[in-house]
Amino acid sequence: MNVEIETRWHPSTKLNAIGAALDFTSVDPLPENVTRDQVEEYCYTLEQLYGSYVDELVAETTLSRREAQTWVLRNLVYEGADRLSFEAIGLYIWAIGRSAEGDPLSRTIVDGYHERAVEKIDAAEATIKRAEPPPYPDDLYAEPTMLWVEGEVAERLARRLGPDEGYSDALERLLDETVDAVPLESLLERLRTAGATHVGVRTVNPGWDRELPISVHGPESMDLDVEATAVRVDDTPYPFGIERRPADAGTDSLLTLFAADDESVAPVAGVDRLRRALERVEATLPELVERARTAGVTALAVEDEPVGAGAGLLAVGVVDDPFPDLDRLVLDDRTLAVGAVTTLTAAEYADREGTTLLWTAPDAALDERRELPDDPAARRERFPTAVLHTD
Repeated sequence: MNVEIETRWHPSTKLNAIGAALDFTSVDPLPENVTRDQVEEYCYTLEQLYGSYVDELVAETTLSRREAQTWVLRNLVYEGADRLSFEAIGLYIWAIGRSAEGDPLSRTIVDGYHERAVEKIDAAEATIKRAEPPPYPDDLYAEPTMLWVEGEVAERLARRLGPDEGYSDALERLLDETVDAVPLESLLERLRTAGATHVGVRTVNPGWDRELPISVHGPESMDLDVEATAVRVDDTPYPFGIERRPADAGTDSLLTLFAADDESVAPVAGVDRLRRALERVEATLPELVERARTAGVTALAVEDEPVGAGAGLLAVGVVDDPFPDLDRLVLDDRTLAVGAVTTLTAAEYADREGTTLLWTAPDAALDERRELPDDPAARRERFPTAVLHTD
């Protein structure tokens, strides 16, 4: 039983590595090259980060010390630290007690403490949610975010719910209805009438889909006075801004919505083109794998170090631009920007260093095989720590 520890790793990373190598069937469960003093050293740093909060929970709630330790170490992550595995938490509880008795707590034992802590916290939240005067229908607080409103307002909101519509969906719909929005096709027709020769969206801008940066090319005499603050694509309003450009300005970096010199790019086609781009700008990892399969990609990997301000994705296969318009990758508890997507052959990937394999198809011409985990947390933990810290 052995484990390699890099000195530059955060103590939480080191504890996770040691915890993964523990053998609870052994008389001496610690790996051969790891001492109790080393484990205590790593735990001391974590105790400085989390210890005072654990003490507060123990003093002010119904959680026991081990329940509080388990819940805090599993659910709260400081910048620069990794989320601790249950095995690492068992190692921490054993070492931080400064007792020479016993062995590290197994995953099963730690999981039991964590379940009891979660049950107590859920019960406390249920009590808080009923701390105001009635009425409070049983499903009023079914969603995770608590919204404190007067009883009459809650009743009015409940009456406005559509079929199979939750409170968050209803609030979003009602807020959208207050936006001064114009259909995108109508806006494009208005700009064409005003003399625009080319209209496009600068999709190279980070977060371009959250406020559409529209570039309008044409003569200086164009009237671009648009009263609306948002455009509607289907039923969804998107805030937008307009930048005036000369008629001869370059358009290579734009997603074209309308071009006067190209009959195939009429306003109705531009709306459809933008709709497809908006559908592809963000993806979960399972969705990205499905896109990869469809495009003929046989493996997905990620650079171990960030590219720009996000993840550098590697697509193995002879495919040109397999993920058009992809800007963000959604994990279970964070969203990563996609800094770059590189396509390469299996042979080129085999010679590449500093990468982590995320997924492979059954027919991938690689020595290693990796299926995509069903557990969202396991999918997130497959990403290198340096990349996760870019979110």
